[in-house]
Amino acid sequence: MNECFLFFDMDGTLISPKSHHVLPSSIQAIQQAEQNGCHVFLCTGRGYGMALEYQQEIEMPGIIFSNGAGIAYQGRILETHDIDHETVRQMTSLITALGGGYQILSTSYIYQNEKEHHRFAQRFPQEYPDLSIEQVFQRKAMRLIDEYKGEAIQKIDFNFENELTADLFFARIPASLETVLSGGYYAKLGRRGGELMTEGTTKGQGVRRTLEMFGAHRHDAYCFGDSMNDLTMLQECGTGIAMGNGTEEIKKSADYVTNDADHDGIFNALKHFHII
Repeated sequence: MNECFLFFDMDGTLISPKSHHVLPSSIQAIQQAEQNGCHVFLCTGRGYGMALEYQQEIEMPGIIFSNGAGIAYQGRILETHDIDHETVRQMTSLITALGGGYQILSTSYIYQNEKEHHRFAQRFPQEYPDLSIEQVFQRKAMRLIDEYKGEAIQKIDFNFENELTADLFFARIPASLETVLSGGYYAKLGRRGGELMTEGTTKGQGVRRTLEMFGAHRHDAYCFGDSMNDLTMLQECGTGIAMGNGTEEIKKSADYVTNDADHDGIFNALKHFHII
């Protein structure tokens, strides 16, 4: 086969929404694809530090992180597109004034306001019953906003109690920012949550820049996703693959719909396209 590039969303795609782990069949399939000469990348809304949680387990050399705001390869960050500090301050102040939760993502950590930190503290014990909440936060590189020391920020995640409040926020987002409705940890929030990056920054743009770095063609790229922040990625690749547990919008936009993330979706799709 021609040179092959594989791009995988993490939450809901590689990572099971039920067990919160990567299926052994997915790891086996990805390793076989690499042995067959494919270049493999995570393409995630997570920040770089949080994406490392699974990179060693999956053994992927590349990471497109923060919805395309940064690219790393073989442990080296190649580029980032940072939100200027004043815009970060304005947006987080507005979210706080509207009673929302937020987290800001740097290449090292995710910093959360108290409301968002509490929301995850309520959620994680159900997902990781064998770990203390402190261990989970450390594993996911999550910290309270009080610990933020001013490093560059690539993405802002936000959520509100209702759509009315969210709409008030949407109306005040500046043109310098790109808005994506909920994906990843925010996928179930609908219009109540979303993600902000610099204008024009998307997973699709991250995929495009990565292919340009390697001198590759989009026809050689296969992208896997499940939620709305994966849409541009699937559109940018020659072959867009939606998970069976994905949203209806993603499935309609995909070239192929595989099984869900808990039933060998990655393995079966790579077999279907004769990559393994």
